[in-house]
Amino acid sequence: MKYDPKKVKSRYDEIADEEDRQEKKPTLRTEIPREFIKKYIKKTDVVLDAGGGTGINAIMMAKKAKHVTLIDISTEIVNHAIKNVKNAKLSNKVDILEGDISNLKQFKNEQFSFVVCVGDAISYVLENRFKAMKELVRVAKKNSIMVIGCDSKYGFMRQYLKDGDLKEAISINKSHETYCGMGPRTHVYAIDEMKQLLEKNGCEVLEIASTPTITDTVDKKKFYEPKKWAKLKKLELEICTKPELLGIGNHLLFIAKKK
Repeated sequence: MKYDPKKVKSRYDEIADEEDRQEKKPTLRTEIPREFIKKYIKKTDVVLDAGGGTGINAIMMAKKAKHVTLIDISTEIVNHAIKNVKNAKLSNKVDILEGDISNLKQFKNEQFSFVVCVGDAISYVLENRFKAMKELVRVAKKNSIMVIGCDSKYGFMRQYLKDGDLKEAISINKSHETYCGMGPRTHVYAIDEMKQLLEKNGCEVLEIASTPTITDTVDKKKFYEPKKWAKLKKLELEICTKPELLGIGNHLLFIAKKK
């Protein structure tokens, strides 16, 4: 299927309220990437949050870095981000723009020292993933850290088989595409595919993680009790980079450095 930015924008406009709720509630899909961001971000960083959603990550990064620019394709998602950043009293440290990650023409070469694109943005652009990665690397300074998240091919196959849908699992294996929950059509990556995409664009991969690894993407309410949640997150952080487990989670996370 061809990438249609109007369809992606329209779909996220429709589900913006739910996306905002998902970003704010405890899920390992969002919290594991945040732990890696915290690990690498510096006080002096000027950050690009590409496909940044409703601003929850941008708020976290603005508290730790010099400045954050969030860009997202959805008008309604951007509106949520503006509201969330304003409520956090960080509007002076966060710029919020509407735009497509496969065309970052509004930004200069090497403008940012820390580039984040987590969630599904690099998956939803389908065949434009090559343009998107080129653009993300272009706007990053040399030696800067890039945190890139994507949908996982084998994780999605495992999920569909768990649900008894063999036909879709076979289709994913052939096409590298499926639908992700409420979202639009998505390209699902094998680890080597994303690793090669980063390396071909002049990046060195430092770490790879599943987000999450051994639990479902949508976490069960029985883990929401604070002490239990902390233990679950600690367990996931201990195992999410194990080579023998990579790929089985529904999402993947790549930490890379631009050479």
